[in-house]
Amino acid sequence: MIDINAMLLCDTYKTVHNKMYDNRLTNLTSYLVPRKSMPAGQDHVVLFGVQAFVEEYMVEYFNKNFFKRDWTDLEREYRYIMDTQLGENNYAIDQVKELHDLGYLPLEIKALPEGSVVNMGVPVVSVTNTDPRFYWLTQWVECLMQSELWATCNYATIGHMYLKLAKKWYEKTADDSIDVRNAFSDFGMRGRFGVNDAVRCSASWLLSANKTSTIPALAYVDKYYDANVKINGIGQGAVSTEHSVICSRTAMGCDEETFLKKMLTELYPNTSFSFLGDSYDYWNVIDNILPRCKKEIMEHNGKLLIRPDSGDLAEICVETISKMWDMFGGSVNAKGYKVLDPHIGLILGDASTLKNLQIIWTRLEERGFAANNIIFGVGAFCFSAVFEGEKMIVNSRDTWGFALKSCYGEYRNDNGGITPIMIHKDPKTDKTNLKKSHKGMVLVTRNENGDFTVQDGYLNDNFPAESHTMELKFKDGKVCGRENNKFEQIRKRMYESKF
Repeated sequence: MIDINAMLLCDTYKTVHNKMYDNRLTNLTSYLVPRKSMPAGQDHVVLFGVQAFVEEYMVEYFNKNFFKRDWTDLEREYRYIMDTQLGENNYAIDQVKELHDLGYLPLEIKALPEGSVVNMGVPVVSVTNTDPRFYWLTQWVECLMQSELWATCNYATIGHMYLKLAKKWYEKTADDSIDVRNAFSDFGMRGRFGVNDAVRCSASWLLSANKTSTIPALAYVDKYYDANVKINGIGQGAVSTEHSVICSRTAMGCDEETFLKKMLTELYPNTSFSFLGDSYDYWNVIDNILPRCKKEIMEHNGKLLIRPDSGDLAEICVETISKMWDMFGGSVNAKGYKVLDPHIGLILGDASTLKNLQIIWTRLEERGFAANNIIFGVGAFCFSAVFEGEKMIVNSRDTWGFALKSCYGEYRNDNGGITPIMIHKDPKTDKTNLKKSHKGMVLVTRNENGDFTVQDGYLNDNFPAESHTMELKFKDGKVCGRENNKFEQIRKRMYESKF
């Protein structure tokens, strides 16, 4: 991201609300809530990204691009941008200067444990100010927070959808000793909205999977979640060819069979790798080249994965596995399903949608094959949209309806005391109650079924904090609770969820 005055990381109207609030206010408390699921079959969302957000932006970015910068330069930049946006005298800057003088963000952010699988309508994050002068900061942070968190939560939820589907088929057809999180890898970096989005997408995906091809995601989860990726085996990649390799070799006089044998015996004799099979004639590779390379394949100290990349991929994958069984054999597992010889397998890196995975695993099961005969590379499109039948739902903030709304406040009354107020919206034109907000402070607990429950209507002086499931994540410029949010703990929390 471009380095810019941190107080400009918002949209236009946030810069003027500090003039509009009643200046008697001393507190605003707001809640981030996934309000409604567009995909009817996915009524829970995975919470992920809060710890990284508060450390990267609330601490690192604000320190570098606001608190540690000279005020003269900050003011010049702020006025230049806001004069262009709104015109002189249409925005306030005194409170921005006051915040700079304070030297940290006087906010308290709490959240449900990351990795929680949360039902709709449940607040996942709370934000409140800790200094009465800066009540306006609670809602100012909305744009910055939401733009970062809806995406990581959505990506983690999509990953969880893949994991649930894989669990279903692995529990039915694969040996119990096989880690279902090896069923697929993230192949999406080139198709995301820039490097930052690719990194967050893949980090979220790694809650559900052990594998990714997005290398910087490993550094991200190590830095912000103490993932210790090397020891924990998170973020595994793979050796793989691409069309430019195969086609340039061919153009220079090396046929596919010769090159495959070279990879098996010289380049990667002790390493598993994937070989792209459809640069020219996929079925020639399967029906003719593989049999002629059988000796090298069976003597190879690793697994050769063939990758189809075009055509009717569901049909091609199932037919390929059947041919590989006839060619290389294998074993029958404890559940009675066929598993290819460990030297050979299939990887699909195109059109690995949830719908296609369901079709492929269904057809494999019908032919007596275990689900783990194929692994999937999940590309960018699969993180950009989900299907419900034939309907495509675009992945956006509205997919699970994230919104940050103020629900509670306090103001200094005429007698000098503090009066609490309950804040809520309830539009009469909203017949579905989608936009009706909670009222007052909100208590989130768990019921006996594992779902989260919500009770609102509390004031600060009667809020039962000891029952609240939210944890302190940030307060007054400092990250909190990091020791309880290591990546493996978060993965385990999500993996063991019943939803």
